[in-house]
Amino acid sequence: MPPLKKLIIFGGVLLAVIVIIIFPSKKTTEEKFDVLESGETLINYVKEIEGKPPAGRRQFIKEKLIQFAVPFTVMPFDTVLRSGGRHDTLHGENIIVTMGARKRKIVVGAHCDAVPNAPGANDNGSGVALILELIRTLKSHEFNHTVDFCFFDLEESGLIGSAVYVQRYDHSFTPVAMINLDVEGTGDEIFVGPVGGGDDDIIMKYIHEARDERQFPYEENEIYPGSDHESFARAPMENISISMVAKGDVEKLVKWTKTGYRNIENPDDVPVVLKVMHTPEDKSEYMTPEALYMSYQFTKTTLISLDDGEP
Repeated sequence: MPPLKKLIIFGGVLLAVIVIIIFPSKKTTEEKFDVLESGETLINYVKEIEGKPPAGRRQFIKEKLIQFAVPFTVMPFDTVLRSGGRHDTLHGENIIVTMGARKRKIVVGAHCDAVPNAPGANDNGSGVALILELIRTLKSHEFNHTVDFCFFDLEESGLIGSAVYVQRYDHSFTPVAMINLDVEGTGDEIFVGPVGGGDDDIIMKYIHEARDERQFPYEENEIYPGSDHESFARAPMENISISMVAKGDVEKLVKWTKTGYRNIENPDDVPVVLKVMHTPEDKSEYMTPEALYMSYQFTKTTLISLDDGEP
């Protein structure tokens, strides 16, 4: 090849590289803007709910829904906890936003309570944030199913709010699947579970579609820590849980769950996600907009695919 032709080709390639560096693709720019905008919106929800007492957390959710001009219903309940000779009555209230008007129902839920003396940012202000943003962005969407977006109360007291929802479920609606969101604000990997057991055959098809479309780091396991999905599993109804964790946490969480949640003696075996959970350090300052954005986009993709794909 003549030297001049080589020079022209090299110059052309160099120019193309410069253009790509200086002028990134429109899609890349839009994606970065979306992460920034959506991630900041999500983490601002968390900052607003963290540290509030139980009634304050519920009131925050209601005020946001009113701000969104979205109607909602409440499901108040009382339950008695017995320990030895002591009886304690707990008052709770689920908050539910219903979209669509078909006879087959999808449920998307997150618990809104926190353990005493913990700000409850990641556990589970992060799940609340995702549900709020799903409601805000999908409030005009034409769903092919009825969709209940649920904020469950008293999960930390024994999955009580979700159990009440299942107990009072209107069986004139055929259940399709339940998606549970619990702990979404830290790490860089989607964790889905518990996989298998015959109660996720429908939903896992769409989980895998979202995995393949979004290409986020992803792990699934048949073992998953206790959360509100268990109330639906006992019904039995299709269910799955989605969380965000640090790489390497899934193996540690599975090991810990298999022990029956015993204390972890070796510090190296403690999952990152557990280091502040249920402590006064469960604060938004340890969360990232990127983690929230990843889980939000993954969940939204799963929900829309499920709604479009099932009759």
